[in-house]
Amino acid sequence: MSPLITLEAVLHWEQRRRDAMLAGDSVALEALLSDAIVYVHSTGARDTRDSYLRKICDGALRYLRLEWSDLQVQVLPSAALVTGRMQATVLKDGQEKHVSSVFLTVWVPEPFDAGSAWRLRAHQGTPLP
Repeated sequence: MSPLITLEAVLHWEQRRRDAMLAGDSVALEALLSDAIVYVHSTGARDTRDSYLRKICDGALRYLRLEWSDLQVQVLPSAALVTGRMQATVLKDGQEKHVSSVFLTVWVPEPFDAGSAWRLRAHQGTPLP
């Protein structure tokens, strides 16, 4: 059985993730991401945990501004789903880009037992016109 979580806990993890992304803190992100994460950016580019962390660590991807709004959380027995809107300014391979998207994140307990920690298992971004 998975541990019980609250809406506040999920929002706290999302805030920690946002803070780590803005700080370029790959160590903090590593603690939040599942080993098996599927991270799909709003451009359609797909990263594994290692490739995403490498981009953050190497500075190939830097978040200069990151604003989330309209967050909605669904807490289920074995997962938590978060949807929202994102406005961001990123530095990707030396080029500044503005991103406007909606996203879905999926948090799950790992390992799946009472002593588990919840980790980000999936992220999907979709660009807004």
